[in-house]
Amino acid sequence: MTVPLSDNCRWNAVIGADTALTNKQAGRILAYWNDLRGDRMAPPRSEVDPLDLFDFLPHLAMIKTADRGGDFQFSLIGTGLSKIYGLVTRQMVSQVDCWEPTREALEEGLRLCAAAKAPVHGEWGRMKTLKNVDVDIEVVLLPISEDGAEVSRILGFHIMEI
Repeated sequence: MTVPLSDNCRWNAVIGADTALTNKQAGRILAYWNDLRGDRMAPPRSEVDPLDLFDFLPHLAMIKTADRGGDFQFSLIGTGLSKIYGLVTRQMVSQVDCWEPTREALEEGLRLCAAAKAPVHGEWGRMKTLKNVDVDIEVVLLPISEDGAEVSRILGFHIMEI
């Protein structure tokens, strides 16, 4: 399957040994995910415990893959993220009425995460919230897999700086 990405993937990259996460919480959630997955491609949803993620909840989204990774659906969104995307539970990402470059950066990161079957780091500079406030956003997108082979969901951690 070919995964369409922007011409230069300017917003997102697969996390590697040389990836520098700016935010401490981003590093903590990546470490949590790595502990859960062990030697597997990704942990299943049943192992991701919301109580373990309590401190992160306002900045988390659980996103289901749809259309074989061609689209995605919000299944949970934290209150902090509703400032960017709105209250979009059960809404397809492609249909979210947020600032277009923000949606494009998210879609690109989700497609990359699903195709690479690996965590993705995003640095989205000069974005806007729903109320037109300029923000920089750091994102970690973590694959979840029910069958151990394909990405079924993506756990997204977003942190904003004004």
